[in-house]
Amino acid sequence: MEEWELIRRLLAGANGSGQSFMVGLIAGDYLRDLAPEDADDLKSEIFELADELAQKMEEIGLLRPAAVRRGGAAVIGAMERTELGDELYQALCGRNVVMLFESMHAQLDAGEIRRMLHQLR
Repeated sequence: MEEWELIRRLLAGANGSGQSFMVGLIAGDYLRDLAPEDADDLKSEIFELADELAQKMEEIGLLRPAAVRRGGAAVIGAMERTELGDELYQALCGRNVVMLFESMHAQLDAGEIRRMLHQLR
């Protein structure tokens, strides 16, 4: 299991597009892609991890509740990426960047993320 791949997927899901940010759906998709034959064994672990990561990502300033757009209706649970979250998402979409974060044992910490992103520039 790659924690940073799950983080990338959570960031992708927080696009502020008028949809609810459904951590369970994101975790379920990740679980099916990861190991469909072991899905039942990993299910609770992946769902717990996804919830913890989403909370931590909001705490450190990668995600925030989505603002209501002019003329639009408020969507309960909608999230969007912050500037740092968007920068991290763009980096994680690059070739082998998820693997780099995993191999460096990067922590979900704003300062460490900024340092890693600076090194990638």
